[in-house]
Amino acid sequence: MDVDGILGNRDSKLGKSSIPRRRQWVKRRETWLVILGVVLHAVYMLSIFDIYFKTPIVHGMDLVSPRFSPPAKRLVLLVADGLRADKFFEPDLEANFRAPFLRNVIKNQGRWGVSHARPPTESRPGHVAIIAGFYEDPSAVTKGWKANPVEFDSVFNRSRHTISYGSPDIVPIFCGALPHSTWATYPHEFEDFATDASFLDEWSFDQFQSLLNRSNEDPKLKRLLEQDNLVVFLHLLGCDSNGHAHRPFSSIYLNNVKVVDHIAERVYNLLENYYKDNRTSYIFTADHGMSDKGSHGDGHPSNTDTPLVVWGAGVKHPRPVTAKDHSDHVLRFIDQHLHDAPTPKEWDLDGIERVDVNQADIAPLMSTLLGLPCPVNSVGNLPLGYVDMKEEEEVEAVLANTKQILNQFLRKSQIKQSHSLFFKPFKPLASYFSMLNQIEELLSARDYKAAMQLSENLRSLALKGLHYFQTYDLLMLMATITLGYIGWMVFLVLHVLQAYTLLPGDIFRKEEAVHEKSNTGKAQLCGCLFMAVVSVLLFLEHSPPLYHAYFAMTIFLWTQILNEYKFIKALWRYLCGRKSDYVIKLLALGVVSVIILELLVHSFTERKLYTWCFLIVGAIASIYLYKSIPWRSGIPVFVCLTCWFLSLFTLMPAEIPDNNKLVNASGVMVIVIGLTGKWLDLNAGVNRFWFGICNHEKRKPRFPMLFQLQALFVGLSSVMVFLSTSHRTEKQELHTIHQLMNWFIAGFSMILPLFSENGLLSRLNSIFLGFAPPFLLLSIGYEAVFYGALGLVLIAWILFENSLLYVHKVNKSSASGKNLGEHAFLENDTRYLQLSDMRIPLTFMVLFNVAFFGTGNFASIASFEISSVYRFITVFSPFLMAALLIFKLFIPFLLVICAFSAITKLLEVPRIGCYFLVILCSDVMTIHFFFLVKNTGSWMEIGNSISHFGIMSAQVVFVLLLFALTNIYTKDIEIRSGSRDSRKVM
Repeated sequence: MDVDGILGNRDSKLGKSSIPRRRQWVKRRETWLVILGVVLHAVYMLSIFDIYFKTPIVHGMDLVSPRFSPPAKRLVLLVADGLRADKFFEPDLEANFRAPFLRNVIKNQGRWGVSHARPPTESRPGHVAIIAGFYEDPSAVTKGWKANPVEFDSVFNRSRHTISYGSPDIVPIFCGALPHSTWATYPHEFEDFATDASFLDEWSFDQFQSLLNRSNEDPKLKRLLEQDNLVVFLHLLGCDSNGHAHRPFSSIYLNNVKVVDHIAERVYNLLENYYKDNRTSYIFTADHGMSDKGSHGDGHPSNTDTPLVVWGAGVKHPRPVTAKDHSDHVLRFIDQHLHDAPTPKEWDLDGIERVDVNQADIAPLMSTLLGLPCPVNSVGNLPLGYVDMKEEEEVEAVLANTKQILNQFLRKSQIKQSHSLFFKPFKPLASYFSMLNQIEELLSARDYKAAMQLSENLRSLALKGLHYFQTYDLLMLMATITLGYIGWMVFLVLHVLQAYTLLPGDIFRKEEAVHEKSNTGKAQLCGCLFMAVVSVLLFLEHSPPLYHAYFAMTIFLWTQILNEYKFIKALWRYLCGRKSDYVIKLLALGVVSVIILELLVHSFTERKLYTWCFLIVGAIASIYLYKSIPWRSGIPVFVCLTCWFLSLFTLMPAEIPDNNKLVNASGVMVIVIGLTGKWLDLNAGVNRFWFGICNHEKRKPRFPMLFQLQALFVGLSSVMVFLSTSHRTEKQELHTIHQLMNWFIAGFSMILPLFSENGLLSRLNSIFLGFAPPFLLLSIGYEAVFYGALGLVLIAWILFENSLLYVHKVNKSSASGKNLGEHAFLENDTRYLQLSDMRIPLTFMVLFNVAFFGTGNFASIASFEISSVYRFITVFSPFLMAALLIFKLFIPFLLVICAFSAITKLLEVPRIGCYFLVILCSDVMTIHFFFLVKNTGSWMEIGNSISHFGIMSAQVVFVLLLFALTNIYTKDIEIRSGSRDSRKVM
């Protein structure tokens, strides 16, 4: 008897005595295969921190002292946190401008422009860019983005003394460990979103004004204030707090713009009257903007565009221009927006030259105005449009800026070269020393234009060189990890082919005969030698310990694949001997599988793809069934309607609105679905399309009232949803009796399915009813309906597979003229896998991901409403609340895996073999997410990219644990199978 499997026919020469020995070998191999998978995914998950999140900061560079006289003795930095450029420059509804003083400065005293921030547009990274000259350190992810993990240099460090007042979240970052600083912050309690936060700005000004007043009576303080290289930093948090609380279109936020303008005016008047020497420079800017929703963090222009106004000592005066002279025409700034639009007409500034900058350019601007060395970690370019200096001094300033960036490049190059056996230098800067000499010669010859051009070119090359060494190991590491994932997937495929598919007897015997002898020993020896060589090279290069782990994993996997050389070679010969239509079918399956998995990858960011998926699949599946089985069975229509019903949920918002009436109605829907399933289980078994999944034995059930008890618990949970919510709505405490009842209903109901009948439909119906009460009690809106819709689709999946099974048996019986043993079987009533069985793990992956994203974004627990746990606990307990939220998310997964396990029993396919195919599919997605990890953008974008990769990497453990858990409910499901009865007759 010949049977068509994944690879074709297998003759029956394999003796029965070898089967137990082979099964023992398979079980041992699968045990270490699972262990290997867990270790491999854990190690490779850490690789993203070596690839994407390495700090760009290095230490050990020399300072570059400028060779020109400082234009200013002191500098004032005013940062209005969260101030949008458009709200600052545009007029109000009465055509009055909100910042009259600073507009007067723009028109008569100084220079202006838009400072472009780079995402993440948050307060700490923004202030670091302004004061230290570099953007967010990617390694800050290891600190939860709460702090910079590596010490860095700043303008404040280079100053003789720094005076700072403002927020406790910002000022201590720069002044906390700075000995030559005077600073103070207000308490955290002052940051109250319920009030107008502009008083925080007034607090900062009052502290500074008080300091100046005290200096008149304190000679020591007076001498300190009269020093040169003095920096005054006032952090003005009001706009940020008011923007979050009231939105940037509110009158409170817009009035705060007037407040910061008035503070700038008072600071200017105060210092000019205090010093009377015209040696003070002033910079007014913001760290980030504010979106219309009152948030920030991403790269939208409302968040990246901030105002910049500079005036005072060493600053150029306004320059009238025409529209043709737009200075930043088609220039691309750090925020990745193309800035080719003219200044908006409503700003009424289109006649004055606008000089836009990147946010990090402000640090070298401050250093130049004070005649200080640029911060050694700065990557900003000095904006010459702001400084008022002689041509020779401008070149010297740019050259100092260039040397400072070049020093970073040289330090990184030195570090990498000292650790590399095969160092590859950055070739464009191989002759950097001669370029520096050429600049000096041009300066001596007073060819300032050429010297400026060459200095700027050298600076640009130095910045590219920094990026080169920042990503020096990237290609090597990404290639190693990718090869590791590919090796793991190839090894999985080989295992499934050997253990769970029908192979020609000659291939199998040859594999077993040769597998344990010379080929294995040679492959292991080669692998060990290669791993030893790589380890020695990595050790000599002082590579981190994890580098050894990455290479060891990859080499080990490919060594194991090399062990299977004889099998792969014979398999290749066998495939080459098959007809072309079979190879085409195999390739088509691979292409379709990859397309489906790529759609799942994109569904992580676009949930609406599931809507189209279920609309199309519902229609195609019903049409296929309609042509295969009578429409009067109702199965084609049921499959179509359930898929279309589920498709609605991924159109709904991830932020679930409260709707307790919908939760109560969902309880009724669950009971109706359960009643229907119970009736079908008792009455539809005689229908050939329900054969095998219904309770066909008419014996008395062990617990005749079990269904009624489960339905009662579902009803009680709906009642408790109403009672618990009504008390909370009336601002009453949750009664202890209600809380205890909720815990009892949720806990006891999940035990009841263990006592249900072991027919497929009866057990799954009981599981569906058993997990409904805890899910309803944890629901606040439409996700309760989603639970019922998912259950219906899972039943539709089972009916579809059962119908295919029936049609296959009929066709096989017609073709052979007898109804005996359609498949070759392994043991324990499981058959070998076929090519068409790939649909099972693919369908599982789709439904499993729908359970992820059907009612929210599993990648971020913050996207789920915390109020859903209030029926169980009202006292704040983060761990218990998080545990309840995660449990709620797991319930749909449990349903999907229970249905998956039931289908493997129905179709008599090996569940562990299907598990490995599921892991194979998930790792195809894992590789894609590995390349999608981001280290730039908003913190949410970066975090989501990490969590997406982490979720897929963890599925090797996650799915296995859920399989083990659901096996408690599904292990004793019994299915009547015609093929099984036939084998008993044989």
